[in-house]
Amino acid sequence: MNANFPLGVSAVMLSELAFPEQLSLCRSLDLAYYVYRPRIIAANARQEPFSNWRNHRFDLTPQRLLDEGPRLRSEIENIGLEPFCTMPEVDTSTDIDEIEMHLRGASAGGCSRFRLSPQDFPRRVFDFEEHCRQVVDVYRQVIDRAQPLGLKVVIEMHVGNMACDPGLVYQILEHFSPDSLGVIVDLPNIAQQGFIDPVLAISVLQPWLDHCHVGGCRKKTTGKDEFGCAVTEPEFCSLAESDIHVPAWFAALAGVDRTCPLIIEDFAGGLTGAERLQRTVADTRQILSVTTSSD
Repeated sequence: MNANFPLGVSAVMLSELAFPEQLSLCRSLDLAYYVYRPRIIAANARQEPFSNWRNHRFDLTPQRLLDEGPRLRSEIENIGLEPFCTMPEVDTSTDIDEIEMHLRGASAGGCSRFRLSPQDFPRRVFDFEEHCRQVVDVYRQVIDRAQPLGLKVVIEMHVGNMACDPGLVYQILEHFSPDSLGVIVDLPNIAQQGFIDPVLAISVLQPWLDHCHVGGCRKKTTGKDEFGCAVTEPEFCSLAESDIHVPAWFAALAGVDRTCPLIIEDFAGGLTGAERLQRTVADTRQILSVTTSSD
């Protein structure tokens, strides 16, 4: 195990497993961190097959995390894991009192981190400075409420909002101390967004670097539009098949002299969540054994 890169899992990818089954799998793989998925499953999704973003066997509502958090924390810690972060479906457009409820749930569950996404940007040309100002203002409010609970707020780099690339998420991060706000480098989303040199990206983000989401993604051509231009859509895949070179990203992360947890988020099709986690943990450890061997 590489001490600078302890591994964990996001429960988002373990849709078929009940909570005890998730913990048993984590223990068998010698993981260090568990990330909660507090969501409300839509009524029409409850009849669907289990899937990453819809129906989950472990029905962890935000209220349930708030009410049962101490028990869940105890179960996680009893097998040697740390409850690390929550990933609720909220962003900076969410009512602040609702966000505070999620903060209290994260605290009850024993987490040290709370993910909050910037709201999506308009799909037309807009006033970026005003949009950024509004987003930054909400982060100030949330951080003021998070700190008394012992929580650090983290931003996940993600397509669709202004955290989609290092230069844009920097526009938020630069207003805050790295102790109060951090960034999640999300490799599948970086692959969707497009190429950027990993050394440059990590150099920009390193003061605020908190942890990294690990998974693969590639662009799949589905046809051509009326102009003859290729139409593509993202397709999740193994690390080896990703459009970005994952070893180069791990090598860049190794250049930052501190611990960087790697949270597995593998959404590739054709495998169960357990199979995907087992594969990506093995692949990650093999890559780390080479890219960080001199550290």
